[in-house]
Amino acid sequence: MCRRSSWGTCSKAALSALRVHGRIIACGGISGYNEEKPRPGPSNLFYMVTKRLTMKGILVFDWLDRQAEFEKEVGNYFKTGKVKHKETVVLGIDQAPAAFIGLFQGQNVGKMVVKLT
Repeated sequence: MCRRSSWGTCSKAALSALRVHGRIIACGGISGYNEEKPRPGPSNLFYMVTKRLTMKGILVFDWLDRQAEFEKEVGNYFKTGKVKHKETVVLGIDQAPAAFIGLFQGQNVGKMVVKLT
């Protein structure tokens, strides 16, 4: 997993490893919303051309029409243990403000969840 401090390094490695006609999906990035200056990026963007890569940004809202299909298929994967997830769980509603701020600072792995006790 690429944390915010190593985004450029991870992106650079991913571009190098992609096959010809590979696809990159860009999703998320809340930890960078309030940054004062842009994060450094990969210096090997020439791979976008030489490998004829496609990069597309997506939001969950783009796929709401397929939610039931997704839940059925992926739900079975969760039940059988083929898919696992990671999330950051913070205990107590009193911790919700700090958890929310933590989203913008990259303090979570996966979803940030506030568990009510």
